[in-house]
Amino acid sequence: MPTTDCSPRLRELYPWEKEQAEIVFADRLNYSRVRVHECVAWPDRIHRLARRLRGLTAPGEGEHNAITLGFNCYFPIRLPEEPSDADHPFGMSWLIHELTHVWQYQTLGWRYLLRAIAAQLRSAPYDFGGEEGLRVARQAGKTLKELNPEQQGEVAKYYYLRMRRNLDVSAWQPYLDDLRRM
Repeated sequence: MPTTDCSPRLRELYPWEKEQAEIVFADRLNYSRVRVHECVAWPDRIHRLARRLRGLTAPGEGEHNAITLGFNCYFPIRLPEEPSDADHPFGMSWLIHELTHVWQYQTLGWRYLLRAIAAQLRSAPYDFGGEEGLRVARQAGKTLKELNPEQQGEVAKYYYLRMRRNLDVSAWQPYLDDLRRM
């Protein structure tokens, strides 16, 4: 669980976070360069502003947004310091999504950020169609590259969650294989 103490902090990945991230990224992420910035308010402020500009309701109480720039992941809260329940909304699965953006930066350079911003301007930027959507897309020959950056982050997040729960990941696996080949 996130702690109530929320003074800004910069840190490297905890060893257990690296170990968990390897479930998804294997050796395809430069873990030693990742920096986690906790308790920084601006990601939530940007989220509120973006929702207002799009004519959407304000985020709900306890709804948070993270932003990743290069190797730096910015979170408005403190993440768990010890391994937590895989289902915790502000736990490792959230970090996996943000680490996908680090991987995108490693793979594409700053172009990933332009693609991520463009995805945010669309409706439902995180929706990849779930298990059936992944299967249909793969049958149509689509690879991870054809998903937008936010969808890629969600695919990685749900792959991780399903692995932790010992659920079938066969629809996700081809996309993770793509990630590990890039």
